[in-house]
Amino acid sequence: MISPKIIEEKLQKLTPSKKYLVAYSGGMDSHVLLHLMAQIPGDTTRVVHIHHGLQKVADSWVTHCRKTCHELDIPFQVEYLHLKPEKGQSIEELARKGRYEVFESLLKSDEVLITAHHQNDQAETLLLQLFRGAGVQGLASMPYCNSFGLGVLVRPLLDETRQCLEDYAIKHKLDYIQDPSNQDVSFDRNYLRKVIMPELRHRWTGVDKTLFRVARIQAETKTLLDELAEQDLKQCLSPSDNTLLINALRGLSVLRQRLLIRYWVTKSGFRPPSEIKLKHLLQDVLGAQEDAQPLVEWRGVQIRRFNNRLFVMAPLSEHDARQTIQWSGETPLVLAALGLTLQPDI
Repeated sequence: MISPKIIEEKLQKLTPSKKYLVAYSGGMDSHVLLHLMAQIPGDTTRVVHIHHGLQKVADSWVTHCRKTCHELDIPFQVEYLHLKPEKGQSIEELARKGRYEVFESLLKSDEVLITAHHQNDQAETLLLQLFRGAGVQGLASMPYCNSFGLGVLVRPLLDETRQCLEDYAIKHKLDYIQDPSNQDVSFDRNYLRKVIMPELRHRWTGVDKTLFRVARIQAETKTLLDELAEQDLKQCLSPSDNTLLINALRGLSVLRQRLLIRYWVTKSGFRPPSEIKLKHLLQDVLGAQEDAQPLVEWRGVQIRRFNNRLFVMAPLSEHDARQTIQWSGETPLVLAALGLTLQPDI
């Protein structure tokens, strides 16, 4: 069974920090995690609870979580989200995005964000990514540890099963929240958890462990591909303005072009292109005439071509996009809207 000693050893392997910010929903998984963390001596732990504002009973959850933290003598903080989903937008994705924006804003440079994701969560994440048509990056699912905001995010329970956590909760008689929305199979993850996974486990015993191993293999593959993309990036990048040199990019195979563009866009802090958008980039942007200035865009991202280079940026406003600037090419030109400075070709 999982124990504070095991968690302490895992954390020591994953991070040198002794200061932790625990994401605490009040549900079984996060309650088990918090109970374990409270028993590790010498560490500094504080808790943040996110009130999503989606259910009336959420106010009582705040009370419950505050009481639990008081009993464990752990500092408690609640943050409120004001979610306004647009038509057709996934409330699951919006809530998740909102949570992690809060976590990032609260995390200090010497702290570690701790979440209670476990092996079953990893298996579900892998399948959800697969059903969405994700590539290696998506199928790698959740790592044990990754950089996050000013610090790092660690998932010390990732190789533990939900049953293991349930056994711990029963043994220690933990009083945790039962979120009724977890039974709503109109949500993708709940449908997978309540309908699909039981059928898979009935047919293939140990499927969660198998999927967990698949995710680990995909993560290793992603690491190797990132190393290859980083090598190509050194050959194709203009470091002064973070643009890709088109002539250098054309020297790569199509597969390496695809890999590098995705890697460059992601490393620049933007959402990577879909398969369709990537196809447009390779055909319509790289294949355009030298004097053309083609544009490919998707949510929150624009790829523009200028002066035989690719620029990645946030979408321009209508005012910025329509500006006409006369430039002699003799002195540097500052493009504030793009966050770029064009240097004379001397």
